[in-house]
Amino acid sequence: MTPVIEAEGAPVEQGRAQGARLAEVIRAELARQSAELGWLARRALTRRAAALSARSLETQLPWQRERIEGLARAAGASESLLLAGEARVRVQGAAFWDGAVLRAELALPAELESLLILRRSAPDAGGFASAELSLAPLAGCLAGVNAEGIAVVATRDPSRDELSMRFHAQELLFRARDLDAGVDHLRRRARYAGGSGTLVAADSSGGVRVLELRAGVLELGDPRLLAKSAAAPRLELDPSLRQLTLYESDTARAPTRLDAVAR
Repeated sequence: MTPVIEAEGAPVEQGRAQGARLAEVIRAELARQSAELGWLARRALTRRAAALSARSLETQLPWQRERIEGLARAAGASESLLLAGEARVRVQGAAFWDGAVLRAELALPAELESLLILRRSAPDAGGFASAELSLAPLAGCLAGVNAEGIAVVATRDPSRDELSMRFHAQELLFRARDLDAGVDHLRRRARYAGGSGTLVAADSSGGVRVLELRAGVLELGDPRLLAKSAAAPRLELDPSLRQLTLYESDTARAPTRLDAVAR
């Protein structure tokens, strides 16, 4: 079963909760990535990430950078390798909206399937609690829903030189009480942080937005192009219930549900 992480408190403490619970998994994944790349390619990637995506993260989204710091310390893992992994690991998907529930399918390679985690983030101040789907070594989220009824899925995240869409998805959950105000906040933040890809966001009133980012410039796509349903979506986000449902198996359809706020 996909592990559930309770990440409470300041950003560094949220990272520590994840790192302590998943230390062996995180170190094993970083070792796998290092072996797959080789020494020269790994060094080039860590240097490039430090100069580009990690620098944007540190200057524009410092609270998320602190989360990585806590994760590294608790897991006994290299912070530079975690940042390189954030740059390297990109997950694509598709979103579906029926007017009430945001559903998603994710294209996960086999080596990432076992790294899926569910996480409940409960910041101590300055942001909203949220339930998220992520991967063991990552700070940002693939998808999630917050306590104010805002849901988001990262469906396209192609550029390894730019900030991952996962961080923008996490920022939206952390900051947004209102969908349009959240989009405006993300537009201002992305202008400086950068990032190219697509997010699909929805709220409990039935509103939905397709956010297309190109080198930090955010434009709205046409939500009418979203399909209403999928045959067997892996993930469901219900903004009204503030609930995330992950289906553990495509055959058994066994669900794991996580509320944005513990009950």
